[in-house]
Amino acid sequence: MAASACWYCTGVPIDKVAQLSQETRNYVGCKLLELTIKELFVFRFMQTDPNWSNFLYDDVTRRFNLIDFGAARDFPKRFVDDYLRMVVACANKDRAGVLEMSRRLGFLMGEEPEVMLDAHVQAAFIVGVPFSKPGGHDFRANNITHSVSNLGATMLKHRLTPPPDEVYSLHRKLSGAFLACIKIGAVVPCREMLFQVYEQYNFNDDSSEVLSSTG
Repeated sequence: MAASACWYCTGVPIDKVAQLSQETRNYVGCKLLELTIKELFVFRFMQTDPNWSNFLYDDVTRRFNLIDFGAARDFPKRFVDDYLRMVVACANKDRAGVLEMSRRLGFLMGEEPEVMLDAHVQAAFIVGVPFSKPGGHDFRANNITHSVSNLGATMLKHRLTPPPDEVYSLHRKLSGAFLACIKIGAVVPCREMLFQVYEQYNFNDDSSEVLSSTG
């Protein structure tokens, strides 16, 4: 087992992994993203505190350990269904899909001006960059958080509704996972990980279709 939860764990905080070999950094980045994706889309239960000291890597056993579940929470199935659809739409640069899922999830009300919709979709596409192309994504090559922050003023000015409650802790964890991969300089096959989960996912309704993982 490459990632686990335990009462006593050995290892170094994930930021210290930056001092190890590129192969090890890639391995740890893969395990971190794999765990994050599965927490939300498989377990629907996530440890949402991305403090780097909560992720310990033991180079001797090659075990990646997650600790401190004080900020853990579960997510409703309906929310996870639509959030997965939105992540796939972001990965595929599907504007219509992003807007539809954003309305269903409560990010948008449907009455926003075009400037807000454009900024929202652009931010979604930026967040979807790691999942947009097959093969390894080099996290140090793209400063995702900086690119999204440039759109923040427009979205704050024109937003008609606050984001759904679930996303505050969720996005804290996702941004923490991305920042950790940037810190250690990991190259991770994010798209393959996402679509492996997506293609095996059981939605609550029959309206979902499997989108291309290569398109």
